[in-house]
Amino acid sequence: MARPQKQRCICSLPGVTGFSPRGKASGGTIFITYDEYEALRLLDFEHFSQKKCAERMNISRSTVTRIYDSVRCKIADAFVNGKQIEVKGGDVVVCTAMKPECAGAAHCCHRYQK
Repeated sequence: MARPQKQRCICSLPGVTGFSPRGKASGGTIFITYDEYEALRLLDFEHFSQKKCAERMNISRSTVTRIYDSVRCKIADAFVNGKQIEVKGGDVVVCTAMKPECAGAAHCCHRYQK
């Protein structure tokens, strides 16, 4: 029997939840989950290590690797085949307040909220 999936902690829901190709599109849609979006944001945009990303999302480093590999393949499929990208779903817990480790983060979701 498989272990139940651990909920992934994400900073916030993304402000942009989709992209559409220009030119000749195939008409398909690729779905990216919120945890895949968060892993991509932390690793590629914030330049976190996989270890630091895993700690922030409250999951193992090997899970981060699997999530990251999945989202990279999906984005490549969308770019190469002209598919739309939609961000939604996933078993996640959204952070409700700024954490101490986010205090110096330029792109923390809570930095500009009042």
